[in-house]
Formats: sequence, C-alpha cells, structure tokens
Amino acid sequence: MGITPEIYDLKNLVNPALGVAGVIGGVISGAISAFYGENINMYVALLLIAVVALDWLGAIGAALKDGSYSSDYGIRGVFRTTIIFLLPLIGRLIDVISGIPIIVAGVEISGFYLFISAGLIYHSWMSMTANFARAGYEKWIPNKMLKQVGSEINAKITRSECRREKINGKEIELSSLKPTPTVESLNELVIPSQNNTKIEEKETD
Repeated sequence: MGITPEIYDLKNLVNPALGVAGVIGGVISGAISAFYGENINMYVALLLIAVVALDWLGAIGAALKDGSYSSDYGIRGVFRTTIIFLLPLIGRLIDVISGIPIIVAGVEISGFYLFISAGLIYHSWMSMTANFARAGYEKWIPNKMLKQVGSEINAKITRSECRREKINGKEIELSSLKPTPTVESLNELVIPSQNNTKIEEKETD
C-alpha cells in the first residue's frame, strides 16, 4: 500500500466537523470533571452515563416494537434521566460539605457519591437488560440474568400495555361490562311499539 500525498494534507485533518466534535468532547469532559470530580469519580460517572444511554436505546427499541412509544413517554424519560444524573451530584456535594472522604488504595473516593452512583448503575443495568429483552434481544442475554430481571420485564410489559391502550383511545374498566343487546332483542322492542300504535289507531276509529 503506497503512501499518497493526501495523507499529509492538513485539509483532511482540520475540518469543521472535527473541530465541533473536539469542542463538544472538551465541554462534556470538563463538565463531568467539574460536577462529579476527577480520578475514579469520573470513571464512575462515565459508566453511569454509558449504562443510562444503553437503557434509553433498549427502551426506545422495545417501545417501537410493541407500539407503545409516545411523546409523553419520551418526556417522562428525559425527566427520569435528569433525576438520575442529579442524584450523584447531590451525593458529591454532601461529600464536599462534610469533608469526610474515603481513602482506598491511596485514592480519595467520595463516599455518598459512590454509594448513590453504584445504586443507580445497578438499577439502570437491570432496566437496560429488561428493555433489550423486550426489544427482541433476549437470546443474547444469559438465562440467569433473564431470571433476575423477570419481575422488571413483567412490570415493563404491564406499563407498555397501558400506554398502548391509551394511544389507541381505549380505557380499562374494572367493573363488569353490560352486554350489548342483540338484533333479536332490538326487534322484540320494536314490534310491541308497532302493535301499540295499531291498537291506538283502532280505538280512535
């Protein structure tokens, strides 16, 4: 394979797309470092972001598959994701205010931040697994893990059915529904009324 002069052309290395991507990456990494801290805290934050992003992809795929996706569902997802990212920040602030860090192998770790983030990562991981199973990727998930998230899958299926019925304009009634009258019963109701009118005509005559 020969080396062409185009490889050394700065136009292929410097372009607006790469510049925008670099700026966005720098802003995101700086924000994560400022909000959640550096060292291991940053890696924990990146893991949480990755799991939540995969949970979003699985949820959208499952909702599109069963026909339960709606704008209201997306708005609730954004609200839920915002809370997930704010809770570790609150834990980080508690650690900073209290000034009681945990030292593990010579590395300073925020106690409340790590505790809250670990719980959110576990919950998001379970939700992600259930969503991908509903989206049709259950054959790629170990059976042991599917058993662990069985209750989560059933709960998500129940919620998706409720959303789909709302989308279709149907409502679930807990009370027993009255049977609709058949054609024969309607005819029976019409015939007496016709006989009564004939009797009244004879009486008037």
